[in-house]
Amino acid sequence: MTENAPQLMPTFTDIVAESDSMQALLVTAKKFAALNAPLLIQGETGTGKDLLAKACHQASERRGKKFIAVNCAGLPSEDAESEMFGQAKGDKTSIGFFEYAEGGTVLLDGVAELSLPLQAKLLRFLTDGTFRRVGEEQEHYADVRVMCTAQQPLHYAVQQGKVRDDLFHRLNVLVLDVPPLRKRQQDIPALTALFIQQISQKLAISPPQFSPELITYLQHYTWSGNVRELYNALYRACSLAEHQTLDIQALNLSEQAMPSLEHHALSIEQFGSQTLDQMMADFECQVLTAFYKKYPSTRKLAQRLGVSHTAIANKLKAYGIGK
Repeated sequence: MTENAPQLMPTFTDIVAESDSMQALLVTAKKFAALNAPLLIQGETGTGKDLLAKACHQASERRGKKFIAVNCAGLPSEDAESEMFGQAKGDKTSIGFFEYAEGGTVLLDGVAELSLPLQAKLLRFLTDGTFRRVGEEQEHYADVRVMCTAQQPLHYAVQQGKVRDDLFHRLNVLVLDVPPLRKRQQDIPALTALFIQQISQKLAISPPQFSPELITYLQHYTWSGNVRELYNALYRACSLAEHQTLDIQALNLSEQAMPSLEHHALSIEQFGSQTLDQMMADFECQVLTAFYKKYPSTRKLAQRLGVSHTAIANKLKAYGIGK
């Protein structure tokens, strides 16, 4: 369990949103931030779900209260209920993180990792804010907003029997889907500049220079680890920078993750936790990127691929190709 002091909380202005998809996400997030209903944030690993949750908390009327982030996968199964709701044993009473966060926000990171029995107790709390400490019959109430994250759309976990159907329907109201980095290529230049500035301060060095070719390289990488992977790659490159210049080789990125129509052998591992829709979108982006180099006119590209000009224009815009 981690707690963030209010003055250290990020805001929406700290989130890079040059792409249309991120701008649309923030418009919706700002509306959801003002509400008290449970908030579900979905997105692949490393997309910034935690950052978005903190920004929503900071934009709400609860900003002056506690923000507690709980790693659901890290909760010990035998103590998970007492960690969540507290425990009464003899003369000793301990409170759980919901009670501790009174008036504030609790982020359940990886809500699908909770056991089914605990999900039932969470559902009751989401319904009316009441709970019982382990070992007690007395009911308690906590005024807490609950936010949850999931690495893949939660309905997949329902289909796999990992998430209760009733909990899913309770959470599937205010939903934010954070796009993967490969679908927000327009954000990569700004993210790169921001991360290099932050990393340089940590390393106590002058910010290295980088070429347009490096940005192009970064924009055509698939980023299975998303924004977190980009940050880590830039950290490595900054650490190894010579003559104040970033080197592509110093990024140490796998060539297997670069879009290429020449590679036909598939490995399950290369897809990480992507769903089929995400895999197909990834491939579509690779195809369009490759063909756009030869057919930079949307009309010629549409004619070559046998689809309408409008459809191609929309897809190029969605993937940030050609901008």
